[in-house]
Amino acid sequence: MEMLSPGCSHVYLIMSRNYLVTCDICDAVMDFDPTAELSVQTAHDTALTALSRYRRIAVAFIEAGSELVTRLHFDRAVQGRGGRLVLLGDAAENELDAHSPCLRWPVLARPVSTQMILAQLAPLQTGKRNNRSLAGLV
Repeated sequence: MEMLSPGCSHVYLIMSRNYLVTCDICDAVMDFDPTAELSVQTAHDTALTALSRYRRIAVAFIEAGSELVTRLHFDRAVQGRGGRLVLLGDAAENELDAHSPCLRWPVLARPVSTQMILAQLAPLQTGKRNNRSLAGLV
């Protein structure tokens, strides 16, 4: 079953087991885009199932490191739906701290602020990159 949210509102997928981070993301998204549709999941398999129901997605916040994201094909699923992938959680933060060459997506590192979340929601600006070329630094 393929879904397109009513009124073509943007869809945001949040897969996190951290209740406070999930609430912060939900609040920031709803402030940024009051018509947004949120899909909140606490497990990778249910997040993939939820993701498969949509033709388009704006941003997917996934609690995982790069290896798990590619192994479960979150990267392909999100990109195939025109969305942006943002990682969070211990594995992603460890990759960020280690400047891992495997890290290809932004990381929402704790402590999470509204400004950090909003930076991931704004439309991508082509040609604008951080000077250190490290994914995850905003």
